[in-house]
Amino acid sequence: MVKKENLQVSQNPEIPSAPPLDVIRELKSQGFIPEQSPFWWSTDYSPDPREYVPFDEFKNRLVYLGRVKTKSVGIWSTDQAMQKDIYLYPNRPVPISILNLNVEGINLPFLVTARPYNRTEILSSPFPRFLYEHPRVEDLRELLKNGGTVALYAHFYPHVRGLYAGRRGNNFFWYPLQPFRADSSPEDLLNGNENKELRNALNDNNLSFLDIYNYPMSEPYSYRGVWDELRKHPSLVDLKDGGRLKHVDFPYAEVSAEEFIEDYESDADLLVIYPLRLTQFETTLPLVVANKTHSASTIREPAILGILADDENVGRSRHRGIATIIDRQFAQVLANAISEDFNLNVDTVLFTPRKGRPKHERVAA
Repeated sequence: MVKKENLQVSQNPEIPSAPPLDVIRELKSQGFIPEQSPFWWSTDYSPDPREYVPFDEFKNRLVYLGRVKTKSVGIWSTDQAMQKDIYLYPNRPVPISILNLNVEGINLPFLVTARPYNRTEILSSPFPRFLYEHPRVEDLRELLKNGGTVALYAHFYPHVRGLYAGRRGNNFFWYPLQPFRADSSPEDLLNGNENKELRNALNDNNLSFLDIYNYPMSEPYSYRGVWDELRKHPSLVDLKDGGRLKHVDFPYAEVSAEEFIEDYESDADLLVIYPLRLTQFETTLPLVVANKTHSASTIREPAILGILADDENVGRSRHRGIATIIDRQFAQVLANAISEDFNLNVDTVLFTPRKGRPKHERVAA
């Protein structure tokens, strides 16, 4: 039987509050953050554990290596070396820290982190060749003493990952930052003056060592590992090598759980991608929850449409869509879990594949 994990979360008063919904909506309209559901990081995700660290403690754990030659790698790689103040975070696990900043008169919380510079990260993806060749901070100091160049992926440097959007259970939510505001000037675009308001706020607070992370993916999310794990449970979800993946057939606004809970009874068609941990699954399941099930539906009540699945192949061989639920007991587990989390009744769409007459029905919590 599939069960929801029992989450043991300590209520830490040091964790800052998320921005109010009206501020989130305004930031979306300005293009400061994209129109989508927030991402999440989980402190109970065993394949890649994270921990909350107050920002002052996060700064105290950083190791300063001086102003040295660096070279970018990855999608923004270049052979040109530049001078950069290098701080590294040697501790495990991955830190989740929250930094409050006044950005042009608005107090906003930002999620700050750094991938640990630690030999345990050698197996991380993408493969960090530079860390593999210099697995200890002491090795790195020796390299720099001899005039060497640091060539690390951007996520190893302390950086602002995005706008902090709150916590639910063991999940910390955040929005990626758009590089340019909707009202950015042509000069900003031409000069590559990205996130200038946030950069100014960091400089004003002597935090210029923090980078601002540029999300490298052309698509906003893929949720690695979900596809492979769902294939291990063919009796619960319908994948069939991607042949029966579903897609939402109506225009919708993608929102956060808080926005969905507040507005699901409105005339707007809403959808939220929301995480759920179950004991039978190692990965977190990204559920697709909407306030109607298909374009012709006249029922406007919350429902889980299925699980977002992506095999991450390239080109026409790629399968990406919603894996529908085909097991009634599993549908019940999902409905119960999300109804409890949202504190409102959320059904699950149960799909029964049948020749000629496939069946869809709602399974209530």
